[in-house]
Amino acid sequence: MTDSTGSTGGTGSGPQPPAEIDAEQLRQFQEFQRFQEYQKFQAAQGQNGGVPGPPALPPGQVPPTALPPGQTIYVKPAPKPVWQIILGSKLVRWLVMLVILLLLANYGYNRWFGGGDDPGDKAVDSGGNKGNVIAPTNAYGLQGTVGIFYKHVSQGSDGRACNLFADDGRARQKFTTAFSAPDCEAAIRELRGKVRDVAAYEQPYFPDTMLKEPLTTTTEISSCKDLIVKGGPLLGKFVLTKQTGSGAWIITDYEAEPADCVGP
Repeated sequence: MTDSTGSTGGTGSGPQPPAEIDAEQLRQFQEFQRFQEYQKFQAAQGQNGGVPGPPALPPGQVPPTALPPGQTIYVKPAPKPVWQIILGSKLVRWLVMLVILLLLANYGYNRWFGGGDDPGDKAVDSGGNKGNVIAPTNAYGLQGTVGIFYKHVSQGSDGRACNLFADDGRARQKFTTAFSAPDCEAAIRELRGKVRDVAAYEQPYFPDTMLKEPLTTTTEISSCKDLIVKGGPLLGKFVLTKQTGSGAWIITDYEAEPADCVGP
């Protein structure tokens, strides 16, 4: 038996939405369901009180397709944002990992080979009668007094370089005279202008005999006989003296050497 709206009686649940619909179709389907419920309510009112039910669907409007038995509504998910797609890419993750590894490698290199505090930047008490000087506690190697001196010249740090000389001024004056400069700082600036390769020049090679620190309190380091210097001028022969108390090695004497290590 059918009611006044033409709907079928019994236990039917009415039309259901299709398996895959978009948001607009789902909205229309829900409105149609509410419209059907309203029709049933009006039909019941008409049977009880003689009130006619509402008209059927407006002309041209088609009810949504009903779901087959056992199926549910499926709404397509919204597309992922671009940033999620980029971060989910294996290539992007690989590049990020590569950058992290490079940063760690750079940190390790600076930490173990080129990093740390520069001993030439720390003031230490020389003890004895030489006053306070800025000098490292090593005689040999890149972190030793002569190695630091070459580094200061490569960077044009004239004040730091000249502070490695003893306070009596004798070695400083010999160095200044050797390079025909008015003072030590001017000599350092002039030498800096002759440096062709800073990275190579600030790392002179020390021989195997200078891997260990000297057993005496005085030692000589010749730029011609002991070192291999690349990228800039040779700086001559240095006499270093270890200071009591602090253990700092300062330049207490100096001797000029031929620029090509061959001259008289």
